[in-house]
Amino acid sequence: MNMHVQIELFGGPEDGREITLPIGAEGSPLSPLPVPSPRGDAEPAAEGSQEVAWYQRDHRKGRDLWVYKYANSHSVQPENHVTH
Repeated sequence: MNMHVQIELFGGPEDGREITLPIGAEGSPLSPLPVPSPRGDAEPAAEGSQEVAWYQRDHRKGRDLWVYKYANSHSVQPENHVTH
């Protein structure tokens, strides 16, 4: 059994990028997925901060390929997010 799947990123700053991820216990990869964004400017990121692009699992193509669509990081909450 293959414990990894290919992820194709659709839209946003990482459009067209493919990455390989391990699958979870339920047989599908993590969603939403934070993808570190490469910094194109000369200024370093603030200490302890890293820009990320958020992608939401959309659909499966074939056996081992998932398509993730770009989502605004302010509109997506991790599935295991706990509020107090």
